[in-house]
Amino acid sequence: MTDDELPLLTEVSNDPTELPVLTSVVAAPALPPVDLSATGAYMRPLSPAEVDQLLHQLESHLETVFAEKLNNQLAQLQKLAVELAISEFKAELPKLIIDALKDSDPKLA
Repeated sequence: MTDDELPLLTEVSNDPTELPVLTSVVAAPALPPVDLSATGAYMRPLSPAEVDQLLHQLESHLETVFAEKLNNQLAQLQKLAVELAISEFKAELPKLIIDALKDSDPKLA
């Protein structure tokens, strides 16, 4: 496909609601077939046992990947929750100390 076969934008529109329209369609070039025999690769039918084994391996791999991602997210959320709890505790600490002192010494009340 050469550059002169590609569609060309010839007008510029200032209307933001107007969508560009493709006026000509270029056929996709046909790709040559790939000969896998030159690489030594070939396709053979898989037995049901091989299919089951491959599915089990894929399932195990997906479980591992999802578990790692979930663990990372849970660790981040746990860290955030701890930081939030600590900041709330620090904000409440002076009041808690004053209340504890008032309870232990009635003269402060």
